[in-house]
Amino acid sequence: MTAIRPSDNALREKIEEDKYYEVLNVINQKYTEMETYISNLESDISSIKEFENEMKADMERGYDVGTALDTLGFQRESLEIDLDFFVHMKKVYMRKLYGDLYQYCGNIIDNALAIEDLPPNQTKEEAKVRKYAGSKPYPGDEENGVTYDMNDIYTLITTTSRNLRELADDIGSFKNRIDSAKAKEARGFSVGNLIVNLEGQQQKLTLEFTGYVVRLAKFLDQNKNFSSRCLNRIKMISTEIVTAEELQQAEEAQQQQQPAQPAQPEQPAQPSA
Repeated sequence: MTAIRPSDNALREKIEEDKYYEVLNVINQKYTEMETYISNLESDISSIKEFENEMKADMERGYDVGTALDTLGFQRESLEIDLDFFVHMKKVYMRKLYGDLYQYCGNIIDNALAIEDLPPNQTKEEAKVRKYAGSKPYPGDEENGVTYDMNDIYTLITTTSRNLRELADDIGSFKNRIDSAKAKEARGFSVGNLIVNLEGQQQKLTLEFTGYVVRLAKFLDQNKNFSSRCLNRIKMISTEIVTAEELQQAEEAQQQQQPAQPAQPEQPAQPSA
């Protein structure tokens, strides 16, 4: 019969997996909304190109279009630079978010493997790959089309949470070993500094575990704030050009917000001479 693995429930309770998913949901929502504004930018650029073609046609017919082509060209090129920036930034951000989380998860795995029994004929590196099961390796080969998206990040946070729980269980195993060493010492066994060493190792791993949990929460919050800033920036840029319908809606909303003019009081009748 397989023995039940000891666990440290106090440490396990520090793992806020539901909160991790909530933060990732916010990040995912921001970047999904960002795709809408990227589409708006593409539409704006297309509209400017159409207007430029109209101006060129008018100019060929003899109309004086002034500096319209210069200013439209500058506006289009500026928006194209913004569009390229946001598309590239999102790709780089996803890769960095995944890479940082992958390295973070690797540190947790290394700590767990330092005190776990490995299966026969399995190296620590092979065991580490097994603990990453389900997650894409990082870094991937970009030239071969390896990319990272929010689905990959969700999978990796699940892997990270699982390895945190395994590390909590590994730390929990120290209690039985320390209790056993104390019992043998009481019976007369010369255990030397075994108890002190085990207690010191347990304390060290507990502090590192707590640090992992705190840093993970802060890391995700920082990325959530960054996604909000990115969204606000592209919102501002993508509203530079509006459709005729959007302009009409804005004008109607502005009219509704204007306070009604107060009624003028009636003038008292002038007495007759």
